[in-house]
Amino acid sequence: MAKIDGAQTIPSELFYQYAALLTPKLSGAQIRTRTPFTRPDSRAGGPDESAAQITQRDRFRAAMQNFAALTPTERAAWYDAMPQWHSLLWYYNYFVMSSLAGNADITQGGSGVIKTIQNQKASVPTTGTKVFTLVTTVDATKTVVMIQGSARKVPRVIRGSGSVATGGATLNLGATVDPAKCTVELNGASFIQQTADGFIQVLPYISSLSATQIGIAWALTPDLAATVSFEVTEHIEGSVQPVIVAVSNTQVTIDWAEIPDAAADASITVIEYI
Repeated sequence: MAKIDGAQTIPSELFYQYAALLTPKLSGAQIRTRTPFTRPDSRAGGPDESAAQITQRDRFRAAMQNFAALTPTERAAWYDAMPQWHSLLWYYNYFVMSSLAGNADITQGGSGVIKTIQNQKASVPTTGTKVFTLVTTVDATKTVVMIQGSARKVPRVIRGSGSVATGGATLNLGATVDPAKCTVELNGASFIQQTADGFIQVLPYISSLSATQIGIAWALTPDLAATVSFEVTEHIEGSVQPVIVAVSNTQVTIDWAEIPDAAADASITVIEYI
């Protein structure tokens, strides 16, 4: 420790080195030398190098090696994403920071940092596909698309009628259904003559239901055939989700997983990574 009395004269070429070695003056006009900026014993391979230092240094070396392995095209993607202040070191620094943070996928050219985000919303028809044209061209190999929205299927109702003989009948539905998902309602009746002025009403019931036909019989054998109407409700209602059909550099095509009953809005979020 030294005590300064009066002024000191320092050669100009040594001033910055001299000042870097000293702390500001203390209250007693004393100064102390700084801790060296380099500590040889803590350098890589030194006797005081800790396990934590080894781990951190290995991470930095891995990040630098990952950057060195990038192709010119992959480096250009990072360079093109340079911010407005145009720091030519930015893309290298950003890559290293991303690698250290663990969000740079080195197997995909260092992608992992978001470059652009686009959002669009439109009505998707019940059949056919919907094509979204992107405002900004992307690299489809480094793009993730998220879809929001849903359409709906409502219960499917099939109605018909036909003559049912005294021994029953099988009527065609005129459509194909899943019998396990159907409920049926019948309307109509026949009769059994008891006296000249009286009769017993006879109601129909479902004797069978297949994908395309319904069997109808009578609770009692009536005297005459009668017309019976049916209403078959197939319960296939529920939400229908959109799915991605294709993603290119300029377009995203989506469709419905199933055909819904009506068109519905869906939105896409297109995220491109460096």
